[in-house]
Order: sequence, then structure tokens, then C-alpha cells
Amino acid sequence: MPEKHIIDGQRTREIEPNQGIIVPLDLPEFEILSQCIGADESIEVQVRARKESQACPRCGEESAKVHDTRKRVKRDVTLRGYQVYLIIHKRRFRCATCRKPFTEKDSACGRYKRTTERFRDLIAKQACQRPIAHVAQEVQVGPRFVHDCLSDGRKKEEVVKLLERLSDPDAVKVVSMDMSASFRPAVQAALPKAQIVVDHFHVIQHVMKAFRKVLSSWAHKKEGIVLLHGKQHLFLRAKEDLTEEDTRERAKIGARLPALEKAWQLKEALRTWYATATVADAAQHLDAWIKQVQQEGPDALQKALSPFKNWRQEILAFFQFLPILVSNGFVEGKNNRTKTMMRQAYGYRNRYNLRMRILLGADI
Repeated sequence: MPEKHIIDGQRTREIEPNQGIIVPLDLPEFEILSQCIGADESIEVQVRARKESQACPRCGEESAKVHDTRKRVKRDVTLRGYQVYLIIHKRRFRCATCRKPFTEKDSACGRYKRTTERFRDLIAKQACQRPIAHVAQEVQVGPRFVHDCLSDGRKKEEVVKLLERLSDPDAVKVVSMDMSASFRPAVQAALPKAQIVVDHFHVIQHVMKAFRKVLSSWAHKKEGIVLLHGKQHLFLRAKEDLTEEDTRERAKIGARLPALEKAWQLKEALRTWYATATVADAAQHLDAWIKQVQQEGPDALQKALSPFKNWRQEILAFFQFLPILVSNGFVEGKNNRTKTMMRQAYGYRNRYNLRMRILLGADI
């Protein structure tokens, strides 16, 4: 099959095939297709996933029909002084049920990541002991990237290790979290008696991200350029926060752009569900909302439905503890305070100084 796409950030230098080089990849999900060594002391390893099929993220059906293949360049850890780049032949499968293409998962790197997870882990370990600027200069990346590597800390093993420090884990009744693939199994392993609740703010944020795509697409279309110029905030703000004048103006625009109006109504319907549903009717109303999105919603909102299937039980668990609002609000507040400290200090050279500043300011 001819390839329809080029490599992201394609490396255009000359490379020489060398059959004598065998990179110990140690990534069991991949099989090596070929290896080449370049004049700039780097190694390119062409790989692809071993699995011949993938589950559709929309309906869960397995598909082995390849729609197309795209190459993606990912930076990996060095090997004996050679910088290693993985050229991943990433396939898109076409689901026989949904009849839509989807991209296979990449657990070695992560979604939208240009580096492998183990490369980021290595940088994080170095940055824990040395100034961020020094690590960034040595591995030839930006300081912001090094700091982001430090902030990961979301692996199952790391979370389990942290939770095991609790003196009485059986006393924990509920755990609020975002929809992290590593948090859930970690909590289930360390706190088996706790009920997991997905923070409602993150669910709404997830849907809002999809709605912003819908709004942005209409703002760039001929029909919406003039109507939405300087007015996009009317669709982004909560319904109850609009003034009467704003409400009339938004409704006028919505009447001219019915598809955008429908997307807005669906977005607001989810917020209403959180505000009015009870433990007795939450599941029924959620299913009705999902069905309506599937039948009437734009593609961006339909693609955002997968968490409602994968995290259904944890999303509905929010209503089991009402009127107590189980959320991540406290933790998010601490995160924002930490970010403020870093901005005020124009950054910290090492993690120890940052930790001390956070502890000193904890009660301020």
C-alpha cells in the first residue's frame, strides 16, 4: 500500500544501512523492521506494533483492516553514545462497525508525545539531582520540557508507592481523580475498598475541549466569521453566567448557525445533568444524553464520548456521595499555588529548592 503521509519532522540527512547493529530495544510491543546508523552518530530504528488488530475506541470492536500507515519520529534513550530515534510505522485501522478510521495506541511513548516514556523518565531522574538548566543543555532540550518530565509522576508503580505510605488505607472511602489510565489501577491495587469517583470538573473540561473545536471550526467558516467575531465567549460561558442581553445575542447567533446551537445545547445539557441528577436517575439521563450526542451531535462531540464508556461507573459514582461534592478542587488549588510560586521566582534551579518553598508556603 503506498504511504499517504510523510514523517513528522522528517530527518532528511543521509543514513547508511548497517546490518551489524542490533539495538536492544527492550520494548516488547514493537518489532524491529530495520536499523540504520547515521554520520551524526545517531541510530534510526524502524519499528511497528506487534499486534495485528486494535479495539475501536468508539464501539470496542476489534479491527484488523489497515486504513493507512503513517511514520512518526520518536526520540529514545541513547545507546553507547549514539542517539536513538524510533521511526514508528503507526497504522490507522478502519472499524467495520463504526466505518470510521482510528489510530492504534502507543503505550511506549504516549499520545501526541515525540519522545519515549523511558526517555522522559531518565530526564526526570537526572533533574531530581541536578539543576534543570544543566540537564536541558546536556540532552539538548528546553528547560520547560525537563520540568514537564519532572511533573509526570503518573505511572501506576509510582502512584501505588505513594498510596502505600498511608497509615490506614482501609479507612479511605472514596478517591477523586481525573481520567488517568494509571491512577485507576493504582488506586484499585492500593485501596481496594475505596470508591473511585471521576472529578466532574474534568469530565466537563473534556467535553468543553471538544466543544471548543466545534466553535473554532464555525468561527473560520464563511457563515460564522462575521457572526462569531468577538462573540465566541457567549458560547463558552456557562448559561447562568450570561446577562439577558448576552442571552438574546447568543440565541440570535444560534438561530443563524443551528449546528453550533445544537452543540451548545448538548454541552449545557451535560452541565445541567450534573446540577440536577440524583443517584436514582443519573444513569438513565446520562444514557439519554449520550444517545442524543450520537444522533445529533457534531463529530468532535461524538469522538469525546469514549470516556463515558470506559469510566461510566466512576462518573456515575459522583452522585452516590451527594450532597457532598467529591472533587479534586483542593488538589487543583495546591497545584495552582505551586505554579504561582514558580512564576514569582522565575523558576527554580533544582527540585529540592522548589519542594522547600512549597512546604514553607503550605500554610500561608
